[in-house]
Amino acid sequence: MTTAAMKISELAPNLQMEFRRKAQALQMLPAVAVQALEVARDPECTIREFVAVVERDGKLAADILSMSNSVMFSAGGPPVLSLQQAIVRLGFRQCRNLILSTSMASLMKNLSLEEEWVGDVLCRHGFLTGVLAINVNKIVGTGFQGEEFAAGLVHDFGRLLLAVCLPEKFCTADPLHFDESPEMLTMERRILGTDHCEAGAWYAELSKLPSEFVEVIRYHHNPAACTKHRRLVALVAIADHMASYLQRFDNGNQYNLRDNEAVYVLESCGQPNVAARLADVCLEMMTSAKRDVQNMWSV
Repeated sequence: MTTAAMKISELAPNLQMEFRRKAQALQMLPAVAVQALEVARDPECTIREFVAVVERDGKLAADILSMSNSVMFSAGGPPVLSLQQAIVRLGFRQCRNLILSTSMASLMKNLSLEEEWVGDVLCRHGFLTGVLAINVNKIVGTGFQGEEFAAGLVHDFGRLLLAVCLPEKFCTADPLHFDESPEMLTMERRILGTDHCEAGAWYAELSKLPSEFVEVIRYHHNPAACTKHRRLVALVAIADHMASYLQRFDNGNQYNLRDNEAVYVLESCGQPNVAARLADVCLEMMTSAKRDVQNMWSV
């Protein structure tokens, strides 16, 4: 059975117990963040109610305030000084994406693994995929407003989960070569009893992540099997394929966009001329994304 055909509930009970026991350090979202996401989903939610939740987490409140004053959102206007003004400027949708992004970024950078290099490599891959997803979103005009970066950041969470919970087997099952062949997931299932897509989606659902991010984690290696959020999943899969190539070969000079099957999945979602729009800028986009992520790590 392929990952695409598996249901989250089919994760073996013994693995569920092991993940629950060992993954306490992998809390994907702080309690306040979970509450804020729940409140933001309510169409009747007021700004005052949202502020009341977010202000209980000083870092989260500061991140939202900082984002609202960034060049991307301020549009040259006067600085906002209150959390309420910041939320008005950003909107609930962007605030929700920011909450997820900052929570996952904090988790990945502070995670303690037996093999520290594993955490560093996976963290870089998440950021690289997120940055590439932003660029692809702009070029092909999919219209996402931050979801693509957040989804890119969390897409490989299952690998972190497996590295933390099954460290003695993880590097055998996944040597982090970033080889996108279908055999990768088969190898994981044979050695670990699951793969990172299945395990990550199970834990993301358990952690109450929004459904679109659960679907990205579950289907990023098989976006054609996704039905509910296929456009976002396909977009992240495109970025993931590019990011994996960069991490294998350190540059995009020989990258062949025709090998990226997710491009055609995104086109099947009604997004026109994805391959044509990406073809001329692909190398420049990959080079720029790599540089951006390197700069993040040098700060």
